[in-house]
Amino acid sequence: MKTFLKLGTSLFLGFSFVFFVSPIFLYWFIHGNYDRYVWIINGPYPLSNFGGGPYQLWMGLGLVVVGLFCLGISLLGSNWTKRLEER
Repeated sequence: MKTFLKLGTSLFLGFSFVFFVSPIFLYWFIHGNYDRYVWIINGPYPLSNFGGGPYQLWMGLGLVVVGLFCLGISLLGSNWTKRLEER
């Protein structure tokens, strides 16, 4: 049980790092090259909205919120693991 909790907390900590870094990577991917930017915004529905600021803002905030959620799960799991080890 303890090893499962440690694995889960580490996994969610890794997920939180990925979700915190992904808005920066996404911004770089969209705006890194002008030709790629034009290719992305001329694509089908979900890609065509990547050029707009509000869509990028909400997507970035959504990714950060999911990262905070994963971080919270990781911290709760870590606290729970410490309590189990004290018993």
